[in-house]
This record gives sequence, C-alpha cells and structure tokens, in this order.
Amino acid sequence: MNALCRLLTNLAESGRTGALHVGGAPGGVIYLVAGRITHAESAACPGIGERLVTSGRLAAAAWQSAYAAGRGTGTVGRALVRDGHLGHHELACRVVAAITAATHALLQGSDEAPMRFVPGERHWFGAVAPIELGSLGTQAAQRLYTRPAPHRLRPARRTRRRVTTTR
Repeated sequence: MNALCRLLTNLAESGRTGALHVGGAPGGVIYLVAGRITHAESAACPGIGERLVTSGRLAAAAWQSAYAAGRGTGTVGRALVRDGHLGHHELACRVVAAITAATHALLQGSDEAPMRFVPGERHWFGAVAPIELGSLGTQAAQRLYTRPAPHRLRPARRTRRRVTTTR
C-alpha cells in the first residue's frame, strides 16, 4: 500500500475534517468531513463543473450562477439542486464519479509525492455525497489503488437483426 493510501485511510478512520493536499504529478486535493471524502480534485481529471457542462447536462450559465451563489459558503451543489437544475440523486452520482476519478488518479501518482493535511479546510462545492472510506477500512482504499486506470468505452458493436416476414 502506498503512502497516500495509508495516510488517507488513517485520516478517514480517525474522523478528520480538512483537506489532504497531494503534490507531484498529477497532484490534487482530497477533502474530508468527519472522515468521509466529500470531494476530490486532480489536474488529471475534469472537475465537477466541467463534467456537468461538457456532458450537456447543465448549461454554462446555470453553472456560473450556482458557482457565484454558493462558492463563498460552500453550497454550490446545494444551489444546483435548490434551483432545480439537477436532482439530488443525480448530482450525488456525478459527484461520486468525480471523487472516484480524482482519487484514483492521485493514488496512481508517485509514492514520494509531498502531502500535507490542512485541518478544517473544506471544498467550495459542499458535501453532496460523502464517501465512507474509514468504515470500509484499508481494503477499500487498496481496491481504489489497484483498480486499473479508466479507459475510453468502446462503442457497442452493431449487430444485424434478422427480420422475417410472414405472408
């Protein structure tokens, strides 16, 4: 198990709140509240705003409005749901996907990457879908670490259907 995996597991199991900054390539930050991962970001992955806008699920203007309304108070996610742009469950699924991708990228980085934990630091998006790593123990963190890097999905093969007609 690498150093980041060990530190993240220890922070989660001890119920810490703050931000774990990871240097090096790709670098990023994992945010925890009461030992649960509430957000993660890395230069190797698109952020939640970019994911929502580029997928076509959210208009850029709606994202900018929610970002402006909630950035200072850490309630951007809540603003998206409150204003009717996304349902809570859909947003939670998208946040979990962003956390998983960023955490996976960070866990694949160098074992010598500098790390520092900043107690109390929270992400501007807010806690939409906290992930309980601590209750799952080191096995869950190890699975994230050993999971193969995501790859592009291949288009499904088209199969021809035989159409039979009866006369």
